[in-house]
Amino acid sequence: MNKLLAALVFAFLPLSVMAAKADFIAAQSEVRNLMKDPDSTTFRNLRGIINSQGVKYVCGEVNAKNSYGGYVGYKPFAFKDGHVSIDGDYRTSEDLEFFSLSGCGGADLEKMAMANKQAKVGCEVTWGQITDVVLFNMSPESAADNAIAKIKLKNPALDAQTQRAMRAQSIASIQATVSNKEFVDSVKKNTTATKEAFMKQCVSTTSQTLSGM
Repeated sequence: MNKLLAALVFAFLPLSVMAAKADFIAAQSEVRNLMKDPDSTTFRNLRGIINSQGVKYVCGEVNAKNSYGGYVGYKPFAFKDGHVSIDGDYRTSEDLEFFSLSGCGGADLEKMAMANKQAKVGCEVTWGQITDVVLFNMSPESAADNAIAKIKLKNPALDAQTQRAMRAQSIASIQATVSNKEFVDSVKKNTTATKEAFMKQCVSTTSQTLSGM
């Protein structure tokens, strides 16, 4: 499954692009709104980029005074469509993912974040196959077909040859998995806890494989 996921991930360096003046103004306005002392806010290295997924962002660095009146130092930020995320000042986990995927933090960070995102999707699909067979008594073949249908929703352009290869490997993988009686019993008796443990290990291993890091 890891190899199949890897085939769906494409890593390209972010490209510098000309951003509209309005985008820079909007980015600076949103960043100022997050500062303790908006009037003290200064910017540098403002630029527009297109990340590896072909999405445009405004990147830059911001510095402003904190509650004690001292400047905190320049921090990178990413902006797109009214959403801004400042590196290190994440309000939610979504902010961390937004910055990481933007490309504003560099190609390596974006590559790792994309690998992690793809791994989560792939591992959820794999867990779905497991429960289809273990909990709902589906055949490995039917579970594989369900998995491919889910993947096609994410990637409608998936070609027939890749689908056949994925189906064959998915069937072999699920057959090997369900041959582990201890794991099967755990899925049946402690589904939630088993999923948590499975997802943690699967995402970690798969993201490392996809990113090559």
